[in-house]
Amino acid sequence: MEKTDERFLKNDKELKMDTTTLKIALAGLLHDIGKIAQGKLKLSQQYIMGNADLYQPTYDGRHTHVHALYTAAFIEQLAEILPTQFNRAGWGEGDAFINLAACHHKPETAMQWLITVADRTSSGLDRAAFEQGQGISFREYQKTRLLPLFEKLGDQTPWENMSRHDFSYQYPLAPLSAQTIFPVKNTSQDKTVAIAEYHELFATFQNQLAKLRHNKDNDLELWANHLDSLLRTCLAAVPAARAGDVVPDVSLYDHCRTTASLAAALYQYHSQTNTLDATAINDGKNKKLLLITGDFYGIQKFIFASSGETGKYRSKLLRGRSLAVSLFSELAADMLCQELGLNFLSILFSAAGKFTLLAANTPQTREKIARTEEIINDWLFELSCGESCMGIALTEACLNDFHAGAYGDLHDRHMDDVHRRKEEKLDLERYGGPVQGYLETFTRESSVLCGLCGKRPATHEASTDKNVLGSAEISVCSVCRDHVLLGAGLANKPWLAIFNDPQKHHNKGLLKPIFNRYQILFVGPDSHIERESLQKLWQLSINEDGSLFSEVTMRPLNGYIPRYDELDIEGAVPQSAIPEKTAPVREEELEIRPGDPKTFTHIAEASRHIASDTGKVSGTPALGILKADVDNLALLMGCGLPKERYTITRLATLSRQLDSFFSIFLPSLLAGNDNFKNIYTVFAGGDDLFLIGPWNRISTLAARLRHEFSRYVCDNPNITFSAGITLHKSHTPMDRMAAAAESALEEAKQNEGKNAVTMFGQTVSWQDFSSLMDKRQIMETWLNRQFISPAMMYRFNHFVELAGREKAALAREQIYMDDLGALKWRAMFYYTIKRNTGTTFKQQDKKEEAQQEVEQMASWLDRYGAATRIPLWHLLYERR
Repeated sequence: MEKTDERFLKNDKELKMDTTTLKIALAGLLHDIGKIAQGKLKLSQQYIMGNADLYQPTYDGRHTHVHALYTAAFIEQLAEILPTQFNRAGWGEGDAFINLAACHHKPETAMQWLITVADRTSSGLDRAAFEQGQGISFREYQKTRLLPLFEKLGDQTPWENMSRHDFSYQYPLAPLSAQTIFPVKNTSQDKTVAIAEYHELFATFQNQLAKLRHNKDNDLELWANHLDSLLRTCLAAVPAARAGDVVPDVSLYDHCRTTASLAAALYQYHSQTNTLDATAINDGKNKKLLLITGDFYGIQKFIFASSGETGKYRSKLLRGRSLAVSLFSELAADMLCQELGLNFLSILFSAAGKFTLLAANTPQTREKIARTEEIINDWLFELSCGESCMGIALTEACLNDFHAGAYGDLHDRHMDDVHRRKEEKLDLERYGGPVQGYLETFTRESSVLCGLCGKRPATHEASTDKNVLGSAEISVCSVCRDHVLLGAGLANKPWLAIFNDPQKHHNKGLLKPIFNRYQILFVGPDSHIERESLQKLWQLSINEDGSLFSEVTMRPLNGYIPRYDELDIEGAVPQSAIPEKTAPVREEELEIRPGDPKTFTHIAEASRHIASDTGKVSGTPALGILKADVDNLALLMGCGLPKERYTITRLATLSRQLDSFFSIFLPSLLAGNDNFKNIYTVFAGGDDLFLIGPWNRISTLAARLRHEFSRYVCDNPNITFSAGITLHKSHTPMDRMAAAAESALEEAKQNEGKNAVTMFGQTVSWQDFSSLMDKRQIMETWLNRQFISPAMMYRFNHFVELAGREKAALAREQIYMDDLGALKWRAMFYYTIKRNTGTTFKQQDKKEEAQQEVEQMASWLDRYGAATRIPLWHLLYERR
């Protein structure tokens, strides 16, 4: 196989174009920043008179679109905390930056038209509107709040038949956080309060803007990454359209980000085709653009691969592999952008192993995409021994395809291309047959298989790295050593530095840099980080208060990791002094310190508790696995919006908001609730999650998440999620646990209408699951009041089985002889209750009270059949 890890070489002209492309994209990103600066910045009458004609169009003899003037004022008045390039001539080609950003409503040059056309296209050209007369007064725009797309998703009522009063929810005008991502009930806005909220938001943005790390002049693109992160935090709840007969359901951030992507792609197309003029730019029929989606195949197999001879590094490997998948997606998108002369603003969305970006539809673009895909897959093929790869799907589009009413067809075509590419996966002509050179990787030095993956040869360099592997004597390959490094770093360091130089920090970073290009280093905020070749700097976790403010780029990939505290480690603490006690410290775990991530053994032990009746520690120590995802997501994304509201920006908003629930709210919930403090996030983002925790806490969390998700999507019955819960001993191989959880989730998805959960092999609706968990409390009361004995609880299993068989038989068209034995369970049940209930009571009335109380279980068996196993087994496992 030929080597494909060399980079493309860019000439001076291409590098100059990259600079201009960045300028165009940033102008698109900031073109509407005046919408939050309006009224907060002070404009002199002289400034207004000198600049209104330049930036504002007129209507009926009066200047309109005053926010454009404030965009210019923002760039000039905040010059000290913005890059000097924003107010300096000679940066890149063509117009000054300030004119590109602020002239989008009154364009005069070709480059200004790029921003204008991108702005209009991002809005779907014709914004969806309420019926005439339902609009928002231009004098009341500050009172407009962002409406949730979730509330009407799946509702196909024609928009012209709806009004603003049909919406019951809105988002609070506040910076994005774990608390503010939830919609609230609509309330009438006081104008004074509404204006004050805008002013406070802008003041917060301005204050945080001044704190961004890195030299904004010498490290412009790196600084721009941080700026984009801050804009997302501050603009995610600001409506892009605030006045007139418009639907304020698209956030200003998503509108600006999509505008930036479109503007950069348009610039590159017209530059490469020598058609950079206003007429060509406004041509909506020529297929100028490429919609590009990358998809990492084999995520489950990659993350949950066997851990070989030892389970010592299981949690680190799991964290590391999960992070690696996210990095593959992020850096594949970044690599494509670099090779195409684009930048990170061209990436519309990246999460859960997928990314989507926009580029110019030119032969140069297609050639470089094909070459980059080869580089990526050559590296992945070698890394995974052919088990994982990435597919990149392309769909060409014209500007008219992005207009309201037309984008749905483009999206369908693109999804067809994505699915077609997935069916092809690897190029068999390139990768088929025996893996060339595999046996040659085993040398005298590397003659044994890796003890962690059992696939690749161990190396001396990896096996002797005590900084990563500790004192353990184990032979490992470079790839598994890197995954252990990623897993350890994710738990111990808050920031992740990505260098665009594979030789950088080789002794502290990856032995196998990603795609032979990107080196990774975990650092702290106080660390000295070399600027040379530094590509990205991410904060990996949301702040303790749930906020997302950071001086670098906020990328919450860390989820939540349970950690030891003093009570977990001190063996001398009496059991009665704490509500929940983990297992004793094992000899091999004596190095554990407060703050270290918990082992799966201790997480399993946390499912035990002190029984209220005996005062002893009881319960089955086991891990619970929760795997869940949103039901019918592709259908909702493809058909959930009326045709006139279906735009690329709304899809971007939906994707970001779905991801926020899993990547922002969930970690905050786990960290802030004592019931969930031992639940471990393997991955949570995009539209799905995989969690490991004490089995009884996992079941409680599942019900809580369903409730919170329903609240998050405005109680829309069209948007649901399903879950699978399985129980395992802590030493169970990870691949077996993952397969069982996936199977349970698939069973839940088989439920009519989905929106279900599977536990103990039984699938029920969420409503029934909640009801059944209430039954567990009732059963526990029976035991505590000595209505029945523990032995009687075990005998209930027989009746659950019979009731389940009866229910299954009655659901069939025919009843067989073998089924008849199950039909007598009621008589047997009542007889057993009479003989075995209330035996500890001498008074007859007490016995009768106990019998009447326990007899209600018959109605549960009638209704739920075998699913009654869920509360019964839950209680039995907790009392072992």
